[in-house]
Amino acid sequence: MVLFVLVLLPLALKSLGVFGLSQENIIILAMVLQQVGFLLGTFILKKRHPVHPTDILDTRFEWKAFWRSLLWVPAIVLINVLGIVLSTQLFTPLLGADRLQSILLQETSRVNIFLLSSWRLVVATIMVCVVGPISEELFFRGFFLSRAVHTYSQIVGYLLTSLFFVLPHLYLINSIPIFLLSLVLCYIALNENLWAAVGAHVFFNTVVFLNVLLRAGVG
Repeated sequence: MVLFVLVLLPLALKSLGVFGLSQENIIILAMVLQQVGFLLGTFILKKRHPVHPTDILDTRFEWKAFWRSLLWVPAIVLINVLGIVLSTQLFTPLLGADRLQSILLQETSRVNIFLLSSWRLVVATIMVCVVGPISEELFFRGFFLSRAVHTYSQIVGYLLTSLFFVLPHLYLINSIPIFLLSLVLCYIALNENLWAAVGAHVFFNTVVFLNVLLRAGVG
């Protein structure tokens, strides 16, 4: 139910003119509400469903684990490139090359809309590079993954978590790269530390965000 709301709320806000706001402000509002939803959802669900006594996920905050995750960034970038290649191979026969390039351009440059004013750029930077990775990791790895692993198995836990991780991003072509990213983050969270997964997510998003800014000619 929580995931259902987190997916449909941003989609509804982006599709409708809410309170007379511009499209740019609606997108910002949807982004903020979605991340707040992840944080509240994590708090509420953990309260209703306490951590399992034998939970193998290490959720202790560790700066060393956070910064050590930098070592994962090159591998994650390569996996992301592989995911884009796989998406291209999969969707080109279905959509056609022109349609695929059009959708991919929309998805990869979606954040450009925030560059229309300085305050939107500040909000986008904070949400994409800091708040988003933290809230999503707390929800998907800190809560969802550990319970999926205990309920089913590690492999099923990885797959379910990654499948649901894709949905709130509302992507088509980039769904495969995001799914592969989630698999890596699941591995990091279970084998190292939750905050190592947070760090890897923060650093990867920052690399992607900086790439978008450079392509947009900002700075």
